[in-house]
Amino acid sequence: MDDKHWLELSIETDGELAEAISEALFPLVEGGVALEQRNRRLDDQATADRWEDEPADGPIVVRAYLPVDEALEARRQRVEQALACLNLIRPVPTPAYRIVAQSDWADAWRAGFQPLRIGRHILITPSWLRAPDYNPERDLLITLDPGMAFGTGLHPTTQLCAAALEDYVEAGMRVLDVGSGSGILSILAAKLGASEVVGVDTDPEAVRAGQENAARNAVSDRVRIIHGAHDAATGHYDLIVANILAGVIAQMLAEGLGARGARFIFSGILDSQREQVIRAAEQAGLYLKEVRTSNDWVCLIFERKKEL
Repeated sequence: MDDKHWLELSIETDGELAEAISEALFPLVEGGVALEQRNRRLDDQATADRWEDEPADGPIVVRAYLPVDEALEARRQRVEQALACLNLIRPVPTPAYRIVAQSDWADAWRAGFQPLRIGRHILITPSWLRAPDYNPERDLLITLDPGMAFGTGLHPTTQLCAAALEDYVEAGMRVLDVGSGSGILSILAAKLGASEVVGVDTDPEAVRAGQENAARNAVSDRVRIIHGAHDAATGHYDLIVANILAGVIAQMLAEGLGARGARFIFSGILDSQREQVIRAAEQAGLYLKEVRTSNDWVCLIFERKKEL
């Protein structure tokens, strides 16, 4: 089978412009948009998405992925038109492009993805490595192979969400994971005691990876990963988690997501974006319960206002 290839676009900028760029690109790219943060103290390739001991504190890098197929040029033109419109408001750095083979992308993650402890008891381990010092009485083990999907536990926003889930998931809960990526948060919710977890993602590759990771962690009986946006999942949830772009969270709240849960954990949010999400949540009938931070990133925890 031929190896799938992607056109990776990357733009290095500050947090405010990164927000605008990511929101402009999100509807135009099939492979997703990621925000990374460089570390000034490490080499030029170091980002918060890679294994490193020091927190990232440098500029933000927006990365977007377009499949290399017969529609690539048309998609790329739409992306460049969106960037040109932004450039009329504020200068946008020239994007860098490179072709990435899916197998090479996965191999790069394998080189940088090492076992990681987050929260109080969570141990994230790549499927190709043995968990170091694993103690089943102490550790909640999650084994992952992310493939092309986002979500290894290395990014600060994933760590913020994981720690929040550790505090807020209760036995028997019904949980919705919007933008489930590799399935890491869905799997974690199940292992923390949720009786039913639904993960949704618009990227078919993420759905495949999430399903495989759920099986790898023996939680497929409680975790269901499906293709689509938040409205692909039906019903009401005790807890909804979304680790995606701030603008997408605000849009989902405007579309009614706030009426479908009792408690919400939102991240993927730069500190400069927090007020945008708070306003959208309050307009949706939610109130802010807690704010957690990690460098320039925030995790916002909301609850639904009780009806009088």
